Amino acid sequence: MTVTKSRVVVTGIGAITPFGIGVPRFWDALLKGQSAIQETNRSEWRKWTPAAAQIPEFDPLDHLSKKQVKNTDRFTQLALIAAAEAVSDAGLPEDWPPPHRMGISVGTAYGGVNTLGEGAGDLAINSVKRMSPRLLSKSIPNAAASALAMQHKIQGPVMTYTTACAASANAIGEAMYWLERGEVDLVLAGGAEYLFSPVVLSGLRSAGAIATSGPDDKSAWSRPFDLNRNGMVAGEGSAIMVLESYERALARGAKIYGELTGYGASNDAYHETAPHPNGEGAAIAINRALETAGLAAKDIDYINAHATATPAGDKAESIALQEVFGDLLTDIPVNSIKGAIGHLLGSAGAIESISCLMSLQTGLIPPTLHCPDPDPIAPANLVLNQAVRHEMTNVLTNSFGFGGQNGALIWRRVV
Repeated sequence: MTVTKSRVVVTGIGAITPFGIGVPRFWDALLKGQSAIQETNRSEWRKWTPAAAQIPEFDPLDHLSKKQVKNTDRFTQLALIAAAEAVSDAGLPEDWPPPHRMGISVGTAYGGVNTLGEGAGDLAINSVKRMSPRLLSKSIPNAAASALAMQHKIQGPVMTYTTACAASANAIGEAMYWLERGEVDLVLAGGAEYLFSPVVLSGLRSAGAIATSGPDDKSAWSRPFDLNRNGMVAGEGSAIMVLESYERALARGAKIYGELTGYGASNDAYHETAPHPNGEGAAIAINRALETAGLAAKDIDYINAHATATPAGDKAESIALQEVFGDLLTDIPVNSIKGAIGHLLGSAGAIESISCLMSLQTGLIPPTLHCPDPDPIAPANLVLNQAVRHEMTNVLTNSFGFGGQNGALIWRRVV
């Protein structure tokens, strides 16, 4: 018996990024070639990460109730704010699907590490101090997904994926399967990350992942694909999207940003922190995404690279892209928006997916910033310095993370 799969589309998007709150602010800054990276705003963190991509002038009380702020970690607060924009943007009718027919799929690398770190610090000072009963519920990685479920009364599958920097790409891809199989009618999918905790920052520094030097202007410290890159710049943020079936979206006259047609996941099975030097796992994920989308390499019109500006990571991705696309890569525009917003770890795949969807809507590709001297092994057709106009139907976005985790998504323009 042939089973007809539902087409999966995006009808609402929301984001809070190092540029501030809202997708319009994010997209406008990307197209203008602006950088959200600055000197780290807390002096005690600068020994680990001198430059950072932090949300400016952000007070959660401007957007959430006092009770919500008190009972949640910052990463959950970011998710709640991004989801509110996405739900509003989707123009969902009052008669949402029944609660059990809706789901949530969220990715995060660390969860509420800020709360956990503060609790550990308090115990180090006073070992008999009584911890708040909220410490665990605030810090547990599924806290954001649970908060979204309570906020929007969603009782279907509520899942959290903690696959490092591939987390939100995996979360979105897995949600696609739920909708294709008809298990749910609507999913809030995306990611959230706040990693400005001493234990995380010091660990990333020790692992050689963080940029420790660069130009005098710290806004230029994230240098994807540049020959002189020396590490990522840590960022924070969240992106959430509303996924639903094409048929349902069409019936209610919803705006459709794009269709999710391809998803591939894999593992390098190579090293705890380093990518496979030949990009083997990355290539597997990309090929799986092409297969699920029913596409060939020649059908991809633009690639949003993971490219975090680490020497090993950018090289491995470059090799993987060459392996999959071969000579076709010469004509496919490639960019990385991490030169503008840094690396948002578990939420990177979701935020970069929103960038891809906006590219499909506008026909514009944001530039890769701070790459004056591209590595000879980097893709030949890098979009540098300024946005370019390009005809696009199918776009690929990559997300790769510690532990060898890989995720690739393919988005299609709906006409």
